[in-house]
Amino acid sequence: MSELGTSDNFAQWVARISDPSGDKLAWGRQDSSQCVITVATGYPPNLLKPLVSSLREHSNAHLIIAAHADSGFEEAFGDHDVTLYPVPETAGYRPYPALARLEYYLDILKSLPAGIKQLLLVDSRDVVFQADPFVGLPRRELTVFAENNDTSSWTLANTNGRWAWAMLPGALRQSLKGKPIVNGGVIAGTPAGIDRMCRAKLNIALTTHEWTKHTTGLDNISTNLIAHSQMAGPCDVVPNHEFVANVYRDTDMVIDPEGSIRMRDGEACPVVHMYDRQADLLDHVYRRYNVLTDTSMVVSQDRSVGKSQPFAGLLHWLKLARIYMVGHA
Repeated sequence: MSELGTSDNFAQWVARISDPSGDKLAWGRQDSSQCVITVATGYPPNLLKPLVSSLREHSNAHLIIAAHADSGFEEAFGDHDVTLYPVPETAGYRPYPALARLEYYLDILKSLPAGIKQLLLVDSRDVVFQADPFVGLPRRELTVFAENNDTSSWTLANTNGRWAWAMLPGALRQSLKGKPIVNGGVIAGTPAGIDRMCRAKLNIALTTHEWTKHTTGLDNISTNLIAHSQMAGPCDVVPNHEFVANVYRDTDMVIDPEGSIRMRDGEACPVVHMYDRQADLLDHVYRRYNVLTDTSMVVSQDRSVGKSQPFAGLLHWLKLARIYMVGHA
């Protein structure tokens, strides 16, 4: 893994992680050319029961979880053939977790056995598998999945538009108009394609305001720029609910008699992402996988998870206000 660093700004952090050591991981017993990678820093093992258990119900793919060494994941999932990537305790600069995970991805990629041909990067606490995620998965260098099935105007009326307005110059904002918004919570590709994507995200981040390194928006916007350009090589965009179901509060989701989650009048997707947006889906998944509810763990308005903090809602709106005040690139 990467050596301990003392970087005090984003550029130094990028320079430090750009040539990872790629220490060999203690791989599990699975004999597969496919691998799922997730980052679970700061989460208790309890929250990953749906992801880990549902994957093992349907697939023998390798599963790598990036978490701190003392997180208890090895004990919790010792019989699920999980490979733990022990996140280093690094002193100094760390960007928002959605960008910090690029460090772990790059290090893991360098240690992958040559036999790994397909990768699936997934969020950890809100992803559940309903079938083998690699059956029917496009075998492309890079594949992302849309949040909606229509086009987006990228206006200030939606969160993605506000992030784009805050971080991008006018020409780049215009290039996204009319394109479907894609979600960075599930991304597929080859090791080479994923490596190019990680490095492209770092390059995009280097050109934005320093304060945006601590927001959810930077990862979102960089994913969309990569999806709709050639900056990381060819990238396929799959419509929502064709392979991955990205769920929102107003999405018309149902639980069928077999217990599968699907969009009304649609098929059950192999991957369901953001099931926690709807209370009945969350309860269904938690009951199925015996997840014990931690009442002190809350999902904030910017979708980050943590312990309940006073004035969290106010801080969220102040952050958005800052976008309007200083973000117009």
